[in-house]
Parts: sequence; C-alpha cells; structure tokens
Amino acid sequence: MSRNLGFFLREAFGGIRANLLMSLTATVTTFICAVALGGALLFGAHVKGLVESLQRGVTIDAFFPQGVSKQKMEDVRRTVAGYPEVEKVRLVTKKEAYERFKKRFSDNPRVYRGLGSDFLPASLEITLKKSSAAPGVAARLKSEGFSSSDLSYPQQTVRRLDRVAGYVIWALRLTTGLFLLASVLLVSNAIRLSIFARRKEIEVMKLVGASDGFVRTPFVIEGLLQSLTGAVIGAVVVLLANRAFVGWSHHALPFFPISAGYVDPLQVLGVVVGFGCIIGAAGSYLSVRRFLKV
Repeated sequence: MSRNLGFFLREAFGGIRANLLMSLTATVTTFICAVALGGALLFGAHVKGLVESLQRGVTIDAFFPQGVSKQKMEDVRRTVAGYPEVEKVRLVTKKEAYERFKKRFSDNPRVYRGLGSDFLPASLEITLKKSSAAPGVAARLKSEGFSSSDLSYPQQTVRRLDRVAGYVIWALRLTTGLFLLASVLLVSNAIRLSIFARRKEIEVMKLVGASDGFVRTPFVIEGLLQSLTGAVIGAVVVLLANRAFVGWSHHALPFFPISAGYVDPLQVLGVVVGFGCIIGAAGSYLSVRRFLKV
C-alpha cells in the first residue's frame, strides 16, 4: 500500500511538472472559485450581522400616564426587563426627557421657552433582541397599563427589516449554490484538459492491465493537490481582504456597525478549503472516467 501511495504521489507530481501550464490553469481556476465562494460567505456574514444589529437596535418607547408614582414605574421596569424578548430597559424620567428635548432643539430655544420641566411624560426605553418581537412585546405592555397611544415603535421599519432579512438569506443561498456549480464546471474542465493531454499514457496503462482505480488515482491526487493549493491561497486572500475591509469600514463607514466578529475565520477557511478539495477531487474523478474505456 505504501509503495502504491509513493507511486501515486510521484505520478501526480510528475503529471503536474509535465503539464505545468494545465496544472497552473487548474490551480488558478480553483483560486478564483475559492475567492468567489469566500467573498460570498463574507458578504453573507456581514449582511446578516448588519441586519441582526439593526434588528437589535429597534426600541419601543412606552410613555407613562400622568400621576404614576416612581415606585410603580420602577416595578413596571423590572417586570419588562424580565421579558425574554427584551435586551435592556431604561427608565427615562420627566427631567431627563426635558433635557433631551432642550438638547435636540438647542439651535432654536424658542421651541421650549416657557415650558416646565415636567411637561414631557416619563417613559421606558425598551431595546429588543429582535425586531420581530416588537408586536408581541407591545401587546404585553398593554397588560401593564399602557394604551396604544402610549406606545411608540417603528412598526413599518420592523416589517421592512424582517422582509429584507428574509430576502438576503434566500439570495445568499442562491448565490452560494451558483458559485458551487460554477466551481465544479470550471475545475472539471481545467483538469479534463490536463487529462486529455495525457490520454495516450492512460491508454498504455490500460492495455498493460492496469485497473480503473489504479489509473484514476494519480489523476485524482493531482487534481486534489492543484485544488488544495488554489483553495488555500484563495482562503488566505479572502481572510486578509476581510481584515482590510473591516479596518477600512471603521473610518469610511462609521455609521454602519461592521465588525470582524461577524466572520468566523476558521469556519471560512474550513469551508473554502474543504469545498476546493472536494471540487478538485470530484472534477478529476469525473473527467478521467471518459478516458478509461479503451
């Protein structure tokens, strides 16, 4: 077995050296496919992270009616903080609401001149874990004594975010599937050209009694080595590009919460290299079959 393995490896490396241009074509093709697939994975991870970040940023403002005691407000705050859909709750007093109002209209003080510091109601600022939970949380707040007019949240924005998230997920699945199909076809075609250049050698091996598996194995290993090289280089380039993009976005796109934490480098590396190797080995296997019938 070890002698066969050594023979297969020598044949594979010999095939690469003998058909350097074809081997380079297969490696570059795998590299391009790996970059395309890795780019799709990164794009999907960042878009998904942005959508989830925006969904977590959705808040509900619940305004207390006049005459509610501070103790009652604090009791309601603790109750709402216990909702599983809620990430955090903050009690905004009348004084704090007034200070915010003044700051917002600081360039036009006539808006708040003559108004008392208690003309705005106290409220709860409720940050949700997911925007889709907004209607359910609003319904539960009504059981705490709030009316529909006391609740304010961007319901239309919530619906749009959920719709966009669904579209993005399906679009990424479709894009990833297309990249995989294109990768198989491109790598298979490149390796088929390499095998076609050595068809006489395959015919000789078959005529002297070599089995199909014996003939096929060196070419599968050759394709695996080519695709492994291209996939590893492609994965490294993708990860370096992602690091550069995250650093650039912090300066160029400060209002978008792009984070390196959206991407798992080991997962991207494993998926890109794994699919690259599978595509290369499968492409070699499928391509060589047509030359075994001699």
